[in-house]
Amino acid sequence: MKVLIVDDEDKITNVLASYFDRNGDTTYIAYTGETAIQLVDQVPLDMVILDLMLPDMNGEDICQYVKSNYDIPVIMLTAKISIESKVRGFEIGADDYVVKPFHPKEVLVRAERLLPESKKKQVIKFGELELHKIEKQLFLNQQSVQLTQHEYNILLLLAENPKKIFSRDDIIQKLFGYDAELNPRIIDQHIKNIRKKTERDYIQTVFGLGYKMNDQVKKNEI
Repeated sequence: MKVLIVDDEDKITNVLASYFDRNGDTTYIAYTGETAIQLVDQVPLDMVILDLMLPDMNGEDICQYVKSNYDIPVIMLTAKISIESKVRGFEIGADDYVVKPFHPKEVLVRAERLLPESKKKQVIKFGELELHKIEKQLFLNQQSVQLTQHEYNILLLLAENPKKIFSRDDIIQKLFGYDAELNPRIIDQHIKNIRKKTERDYIQTVFGLGYKMNDQVKKNEI
């Protein structure tokens, strides 16, 4: 899994990264809230391990951002915790808490227990659309729709994060890498092709911002 570790203490990030790396996972480290949000937007993460106290931002604000835009489990790290803080954290979407000091193995085990919940959906449904992740196939009204690999990946990215507005650059970074040198307008063509093949505006254009899934189409179909 791809894990983002957010903490301003080198000892904590290094030891956690070491455990996850030895477990075969890929780790990313952020020492500030700003860097954490950038990585969340750029990398298709499976897990976020997040310290409550950061030099530039409250960990709760970062958790709220993640949960408002993505379906990614969040484990909160904290040196001291009250029941009020825990309740507040769970209300904004935290999936688990770990109190410092802790053994890194505990964090790894907790992350692995949360991961199946984020991965168990092998079929993503949106209205009459069904994206089968294992087969990488789209079905509309139970009929197969042939998409190119790029078209499928764009639709899957949007469908897995239906609340999030993705700019053209966001989509390119997520699917092709941060250093990809592509004309952003190619995303428009892929979106146009998806709309033609699905025969509905499942993807909404948010003028000046980018693209997201069209909630209105979904509501009308259900």
